[in-house]
Parts: sequence; structure tokens; C-alpha cells
Amino acid sequence: MKENRSIREKNHPGMLTATVSLIILIVVIIACMKMGFGTQMSVFAGAVVSVVIALLQKSKWDEIQTLSMENLSNCGVPLIILALVGILVGTWLIGGTLPTLIYYGLKIISPLAILPLSFVLCMLTSVFTGTSFGSMATMGLAMFGIGVNMGIPGTVLVGAIVSGAYFGDKMSPMSDTTNVAPAMAGTDLYSHIGSMMYTTLPATLAALILYIVIGLKYADTAFDATTVNLMIDTLEGSFNLTPICLLPLVMVLALSVLKVPSVLAMGAASVVSVIIAMLTQQVPVRSVMSAALNGYVSSTGVSIVDTILTRGGIASMIGTISIIFFSSFMAGALKSCGILDVFVEMLLRVVTSTRSLIVTTLVFGWGIVMLTGNQMLGIIIPGKAMGDAYDKLDVHRKVLSRSLEDSATIGAPLIPWSSATAYITGVFGIGIGYIPFALLCWLVPVFSVLCACTGFGVWHSNESDVAKRGHEKTYTDNLNGGMA
Repeated sequence: MKENRSIREKNHPGMLTATVSLIILIVVIIACMKMGFGTQMSVFAGAVVSVVIALLQKSKWDEIQTLSMENLSNCGVPLIILALVGILVGTWLIGGTLPTLIYYGLKIISPLAILPLSFVLCMLTSVFTGTSFGSMATMGLAMFGIGVNMGIPGTVLVGAIVSGAYFGDKMSPMSDTTNVAPAMAGTDLYSHIGSMMYTTLPATLAALILYIVIGLKYADTAFDATTVNLMIDTLEGSFNLTPICLLPLVMVLALSVLKVPSVLAMGAASVVSVIIAMLTQQVPVRSVMSAALNGYVSSTGVSIVDTILTRGGIASMIGTISIIFFSSFMAGALKSCGILDVFVEMLLRVVTSTRSLIVTTLVFGWGIVMLTGNQMLGIIIPGKAMGDAYDKLDVHRKVLSRSLEDSATIGAPLIPWSSATAYITGVFGIGIGYIPFALLCWLVPVFSVLCACTGFGVWHSNESDVAKRGHEKTYTDNLNGGMA
């Protein structure tokens, strides 16, 4: 490490060079996305550009490779978790776990509760599938059709659906962003999720109350239960629906609460899911393993149900895994030539306290999403750029990972030109009028700023609570080696 450090100091670029290099990198990534390359290949192009920049700055390939491998080694657990997520979703579908959850959810639909139920059911779907896009296009679309037939405005409904879907995108251990954020920030999955509870849970409660209040306006609306009954009957006819099927879900939640290491918890849940599928649905082990690898393909003949239930498998995680691989090389190259160090030092000249560091992270994440339209880049770029700044101000990196999701993940559907908004408006066939009603997406950053200002839910690197210690760490404190 001393050798790596000396090389970086020797090749340390000036501010102008670092700024131009970063601009070129971002422009290349945006251009690739605009040309339809997709997030994965756009990040790959960014990694190639980063390596070229590093080599032009006289960095040695050995150092670029070493730093990139260090980044990848730090991402080893998230990569394993993503593979396990694919296995879980595939086995939960063929084993009736997710169908059972959807079945019981549909059973409690009523006009009075349609708005908060849209929020809660999409929240549960996204938590247990790990995908906001998938949740909106499946459970969300079903609730949208039901709610519109009740006379509820589509913009209000979509706002509640988006809020629920992005709760899971942000909080689910099955979600790609939930795994990428701690990987980029340098912390572990459970610490990351625990940190997010301080901002997301109060925001969720506030959003739920507001949706209940708004929903009261539509309490007397007539209810056509045709679509709901069709979905319920289809699920009943296609699966053996029993509370036993929910055991893997309960197991994942229980092991998470007990803070069992995530790989062990999800690995154990995967084994139990295979057994449950074989016992409850009477499917051969070969079919279960195929679903675990390639995903489950539903063939009920009812399109709305088949769309909801066709997904999962390790293969579905390859895109996210490749993003982590390519971003690790991109960060390793930028680190080797000192570009990230330049921006960290610049930040520390302006950002000298815990409060301002967190707020700056939120702004940085939002800024990248506004610039690129992509939430994943809003996690990757600030995550790799700001990690050292958190270390120097003695702030735990789980605060960084939380702030990345409190801005980039939850903010993407609020930006009219983002890929998330384009997807939402395309799926539901409406304009951007849903944005004011995506209440959770507005409330989470509010609570994030409140935590930053009060010190509540903010920790030093040794896990001590900033608020309880009554002291906000500053860069000057760190330089002096003291803590007031």
C-alpha cells in the first residue's frame, strides 16, 4: 500500500486536469446511454475511458489492476448476495411464496383502502422481489387498473404505487441498488439497511398516513371486483396456496433482525425455499433448480398474472453484477492517478463538518441523477468519490451508503427526464403529474437532512452516536487528533 500511495502522489493531477477528466468520463457515459447502450455497457465504456485517463497520467497498469482488484474484493459479499437474490426470487415464485403473498394482499382490497393498499402492496412486492420496475409493471399495474375503475385519479394512484415500489428498491436486501450502495461506499448490507431505517421508516409512516387521508375522499366509490377476482381465482388454480409457503419470507426477515450474516441468511433461506417448493407445489427438484438459475416462467394463460410471476433466477442478476465489476475498475483507475483524491481534498476545504458532508452527498447524488438520468450512476460516482472524505471526518460509511440511496435511488422518479420517470410514464400511460403524489420520494430526503442537522442516526467510525456524544466531528478535529 505504501508503494501505491507514493505512485498516486507522484501522479497527482491539478484541479483543471482532474475536472476535465471527470467531465469527459461523465459525457462518455451519458452519450453511451443516449445511444441505447444500457447502463452496463455505458459503465463499461466509462471504465475504459478511466483506464485511458490513468495511463495518460503515467499510472502503472499494475497499480490500476491492483486497486481495481481491491475494489472487487470489497464487493465480494454483495456479488454473492445478488446471485442468492436471483435464486430466492426464482424459487419463491415456483414454490408459491410470492403468489401466496399476492393472493392474501388481493383479498383485502376495498375502495376505502385502495390508495394506501396500492402503496403497501407495491411496497411488499418490491421488498420481496427487489425490483421497483418489476413491482410497478406487475402489482402496480394491477392496482392502477383496479383503482382507475373505481374513479380514483391516475396521477394519485401512480404516486402511491411509485412510493411503494421505491421503498423496496431502497430497503430490500433483494434490490440491486441496496446491494450496490454499500459496495460502493465500503460497508456491509445489514449496516446499510439499518442505517436507512432512520430516514426511511418515519418517511414511510408519514406517507402512509397521508395516503389514508387522501384515500378517504374516494371511500364511497363503486367497486368492480372483476379483475381482482380473476387474479385470485387464477392464483388459486395454479398454486397450492398455504401459509407454509410464506416461511422463507419470514425466515429472511427473522435472520435479518437477528443480524445473521447476509450470505448465511440468504443461503439458508435458499435451501429452505427449494424444500418448500418441492413439498408444497409437488414440483421436481430439477424444475426448482431451473427456476433458481434462469427464473420462473408463469403460464397460467392470464396475462396480468403471468407478467407478475415471470422473473427471477441468477441470470437476472448478471446485469447488476457486471455494473459492480466495471465500476470497480473505473474507480480503481481514477484512484490510481489521483483524480478522486483531488476532489476529496477540494470537498474537505469546503465541507468541514458532519452536517455539511451529508448534505453535500445528498446534493451530489441528486446532481448526478439530474445530469445522467440514471440512479445507479448517482450511487456509483459519489460512492467512490466521497468514501475517503467520510473517513477523514470520522463518519461511518453506512451514513454515506444511506445518503446515496436517500438521494439517487429515491430521487430518480422525481426527475422528469430520468430513465425511471420515462419508464413510469410509459408503463402507466400518463404524464409526469404523478410526481407531486410520490410522497415517499419527497419525504425521505427531508428526514435525511433532519438526521444530518440533529446528529440522530449519524455515527462515528467506531459506531458511537454523534448526537449522544453531543459533538459534530470536524476535519480540524481529525487533523488535531482530538475529539471534543
